[in-house]
Amino acid sequence: MFGRGSDTGAQISRDEFYALRDITFSVPAGKVCGIIGRNGSGKTTLLKVLTSITEPEAGEAILKGRIGSLLEVGAGFHPELNGIENIYLNGTILGMSKAEITSKLDQIIEFADIGAVLETPVKRYSSGMYVRLAFAIAAHLEPDILIVDEVLAVGDAEFQRKSLAKMKDAAGEGRTVLFVSHNMAMVRQLCDMAVYLESGTLKEVGDASSVIDSYLAVAAPRQTTRARVGTEDLWGELRIVAAGSEAVCDYVKFGGDYDFVLRLGAKQPFRRGVARVHIFEQEGGLISAFESLAEGVDQFDFSQMIEVVFKVRSLGLLPGTYTAGLALYAWGEEEPTLSADSCLSFDVVAATVNDAYWPYLREHGIVRLSHSAELRVLG
Repeated sequence: MFGRGSDTGAQISRDEFYALRDITFSVPAGKVCGIIGRNGSGKTTLLKVLTSITEPEAGEAILKGRIGSLLEVGAGFHPELNGIENIYLNGTILGMSKAEITSKLDQIIEFADIGAVLETPVKRYSSGMYVRLAFAIAAHLEPDILIVDEVLAVGDAEFQRKSLAKMKDAAGEGRTVLFVSHNMAMVRQLCDMAVYLESGTLKEVGDASSVIDSYLAVAAPRQTTRARVGTEDLWGELRIVAAGSEAVCDYVKFGGDYDFVLRLGAKQPFRRGVARVHIFEQEGGLISAFESLAEGVDQFDFSQMIEVVFKVRSLGLLPGTYTAGLALYAWGEEEPTLSADSCLSFDVVAATVNDAYWPYLREHGIVRLSHSAELRVLG
């Protein structure tokens, strides 16, 4: 299966915009391929070309086998029909007989898990119910190629896990899956390969992990200098220094000792402050948070500049790229007065611990829990 676009040779004017241009890739049967890129990079347009919703002006898309797609919430449903009637409608559109659909009906109903509303017109469904039913239909009617856009993000965590498992099972049975998502952790977990689009062109295609790393290096570049966030009236900046020094670190070593220094400034008095620093993995998941109050620093007042120093010893972050954010709360307030999820990115490089001969690497995960090991000979 592949999509291909070609240059017509026409001169591009300043007013012309290409949603997709010069795209060539192939996906072997039985593979799960992630399609990644920023908003507007052409991901959804590519899926619409592959599903024959949009016809390309040049080039062609060749797909071998029956296609099941889930591109938009509610797409392919008739709003006046109930859930069961829409199961038969979708199956018919996919080219299945009534007997084939009936044989899968119980599995679809069980997977969707939307209860009594199955006999309610789908126009009354929530977006989550739409997605549950639509994915259950698309996955269980056994298409040769399953195409899924970002809509799974609408579902709850349990349903997302079920859906990922179902897509893995489909690939294991020799079916091909194309999966678009902005959740890089999900793409890394699910996909064998990835296609990286940028401004409608093919940036990279290959092994999922290496392509994701290339995308994240551009989407969240490492900042070697601290960035100030906030306003002139209230601001904060974060830097990482070697323990007890003022030297800003361009990178840090696993197992090393460092200070995360949060500098805060205000023109007007800020009362009863509580400071936090958040550490995120490259895909955006929260790993940990440092909080001043939890570490014994009382609520503080300031009207000029202060620093809150979080002393991290034996850094447990395994090699990789991480992002740090900051937040300043006024005591008793649920929402922060000042916050930024990404004001500093930094690299952790490999290093050994306990004089070991083998370093911890990215393959060991994200965080090393404090522990030791011993060998016991029995018998």
